[in-house]
Amino acid sequence: MAQRQITKPIEAKELPDLTEQQQEFVRQRLAGKNATDAYRAAYDTADMLQRTVWAEASRTNSNPNVAAWLAASREAHLGTAVLTLNGHMAELERLREIALKTGNIGAAVQAEQLRGKVAGHQIERTQEVPIDPVQTLKDIARDQPDIAASLAAQAGIPWADIDDSKRTLN
Repeated sequence: MAQRQITKPIEAKELPDLTEQQQEFVRQRLAGKNATDAYRAAYDTADMLQRTVWAEASRTNSNPNVAAWLAASREAHLGTAVLTLNGHMAELERLREIALKTGNIGAAVQAEQLRGKVAGHQIERTQEVPIDPVQTLKDIARDQPDIAASLAAQAGIPWADIDDSKRTLN
């Protein structure tokens, strides 16, 4: 049975030189783009067919120099993808469209609600209401003193604490 070799991390000075386009390709890959999108960002692809862009992106991605930089950067945790607002919104929109196409209206509505929250259009507000049974009973007593008196008696709260007018109920 073959044993797994433990290799030491690659030192920056041991990394091969890259062209400017290869450096940009590596930066784009570390930012979370796939190889094709990274290739488009690093190279002029205006006159290239889609399949040519894909093939060149694959070739660049597997280039030994580029691969060494990607591996070293990821090992150093430099390749952590950053979630951007635009990327998050686009992903929610994509999920909404999938939900609509599959007839899952509930999921589509939820995705749209989340987009609204992310964009700041829907704000969930919560309000802490202090729980003061005496104040609650006072509020009830203004309109319905009999009900307030009954609730106060059930809770063992003296009516004198509730009734601001100091009148008594039978």
